[in-house]
Amino acid sequence: MQYLYKITKEMEIKLHSLLAEVQELKNKAREMEEENVRLRKELAAIYREGLGEGTGGAGSLKRGFFNLLGLYDHGFHICNIYFGRKRTGDCLFRMAFLRKEQETAEEVSNQA
Repeated sequence: MQYLYKITKEMEIKLHSLLAEVQELKNKAREMEEENVRLRKELAAIYREGLGEGTGGAGSLKRGFFNLLGLYDHGFHICNIYFGRKRTGDCLFRMAFLRKEQETAEEVSNQA
């Protein structure tokens, strides 16, 4: 019986140690998520400021468009739902966004 008690006591110690490690991992994950949210907000604010700096009109819209494409090319989502998050593949929003921009550019060139 003494042997069985010793084994269960050792298992209990190991479980407490494992629980402490899981808690530490959970805290790190929470910290990283909070930092991720903060960085996404900062990134969105920077791009909003960049869009507002221009004189308005087509020039600043074009610059904003290229800024968004730059973000996308660096591997980030540019859609309103996942903005600033790392993407793993193509984004349907981006394809629709480019199609709309291309149509707008064609309309402007046809008017000229």
